[in-house]
Amino acid sequence: MHQHGHTPKGGSRIFALDYLRGFFIIVIIIDHLWRWPNIFQFVSGRGEMWVSAAEGFVIISGLLVGYVHGYKKRSAPLLPLAAHLIRRGIMLYAWMILTTVLLVAVTWYLHLKGNMSYIPIAAGDWPTLIRSMLRLDYVHSLTHFLYLYAMYLVISPAVIWLLRRGQWLTVVAVSCIMWWLGLSYDVEWLQWQILFFVPASCGYYFEQLLGWFRRTSRDTQRVIRLVPIAVTAATVIMSQYQLFKVEPGQYEDMLFGREPLTIFTILLAGVWFAGMLSLFQYALPILKRYGAWLLPVFGSHSLTAYIVHIVPIVVCQLLFASTDNIFFNSTLTALCILATWGILKIPGINRVVPR
Repeated sequence: MHQHGHTPKGGSRIFALDYLRGFFIIVIIIDHLWRWPNIFQFVSGRGEMWVSAAEGFVIISGLLVGYVHGYKKRSAPLLPLAAHLIRRGIMLYAWMILTTVLLVAVTWYLHLKGNMSYIPIAAGDWPTLIRSMLRLDYVHSLTHFLYLYAMYLVISPAVIWLLRRGQWLTVVAVSCIMWWLGLSYDVEWLQWQILFFVPASCGYYFEQLLGWFRRTSRDTQRVIRLVPIAVTAATVIMSQYQLFKVEPGQYEDMLFGREPLTIFTILLAGVWFAGMLSLFQYALPILKRYGAWLLPVFGSHSLTAYIVHIVPIVVCQLLFASTDNIFFNSTLTALCILATWGILKIPGINRVVPR
């Protein structure tokens, strides 16, 4: 999922998406390390803002599946494409099990100075853990996205089949119904799929949408790009103003939530994604000049980064006790990001860890 371009013609790339996806991964690393206070909390919002990087990462993944595997391969035979997506989904499911087992074992059997995620299973109860993983009742929070992405990749061939027949309204309607069922029966993957498959439909029609945008007047284009940026900036400030009043992990909001995933979070996630994509497109010359060594490395190797970021996080929790020192926490967070970047630069890393 790394064939992008702002002008998607031929082999061009959507560079802003590369940088934005890299940004989402870095924010996820910051939040997963969970060392507060630190200076990065004003970027990530401690993962407690009305919308988080998790929603953005799911949206961008669905968008690229719709564009790369849907639109760009629309003339390819569906069965081989479906087999590829299903195999990849099964592979990510296996990685979800592997990483969950490793992270649980570390938590149960090693003496950690820092804090790891709570595990709702008695220490050493491996049969219950295995059953819970196979039923998808429990997935470790540090690699939680793998199980969602695995499920959605397996379903994607059916969605692509509908999109090839112009049935995008059917995809959107079914996705909305599945979200409602997820709310009714408290099924997480049913709730979150709306952030994947609706963007996948947009990805399939991305070139047509971009063509329509270019045919509008310059003033209309400016409004379409600046309004989401302004709304995003205003709501980010409002959200942070509310959550920084309370201790980390204590903020709750009646309208915006992920357990369950509310309609307000879904709608605002779409606005924030549009606003950040527009902002990154405006800032692309600066990002290329100062961030080309970092953001696109994470963006073009996003799944690899998502999997291997657990290594520096575990090392940090093993070696360093939690503290309220903002300088120490900020330094540790920066080192964790750089260590993940260093792992991505290892030659042949993608022969072992999926990209």
